[in-house]
Amino acid sequence: MRGTRGRAFLPPPLRMLVRRRPRLSWLQAVASITAFTGLVVLSAAVLVTLTDPGRFPDIPAGLWWAVTTFTTVGYGDMVPASAAGRLVAAALMFVGIGSFAFLTAVAASAIVVGEVGDEERIIERDEREIERTQRLILARLVDIDRRLERLEQHGRHTDPDGPVTAPPAE
Repeated sequence: MRGTRGRAFLPPPLRMLVRRRPRLSWLQAVASITAFTGLVVLSAAVLVTLTDPGRFPDIPAGLWWAVTTFTTVGYGDMVPASAAGRLVAAALMFVGIGSFAFLTAVAASAIVVGEVGDEERIIERDEREIERTQRLILARLVDIDRRLERLEQHGRHTDPDGPVTAPPAE
């Protein structure tokens, strides 16, 4: 079924719950990414000052390094010398690249969700109309079935020999 995105196998009450799940707004997504980025950069700054105190004597120096490394700018003016510092740097680089990729995906998703949301509302409206038509058809079939049963019972009571058949063709 087009437009249900994998919900067709769910019974209607569960399907309604899935439809009503909250989605992150653009602002909520950006706030989440910003909070995550701040936490990662701050953690990396603290870790690099602990692993390389000679090169990063204080948190501001560590923050400068962490920001330039996270954003993949990497001026090269400050570089960790210890193996642990380089491990922190490598992790920070991968997280930085991943975060920018994730931010790009969130932006693209926000655009697509707006377009898909409009289409989804149209499809859901059409699905409701189809379900309403199906219920009407089913009710009509039940009514026809009842009438047919009454006609068959009425025919049995009036003709003891059974239903009347047409004479054989010559």
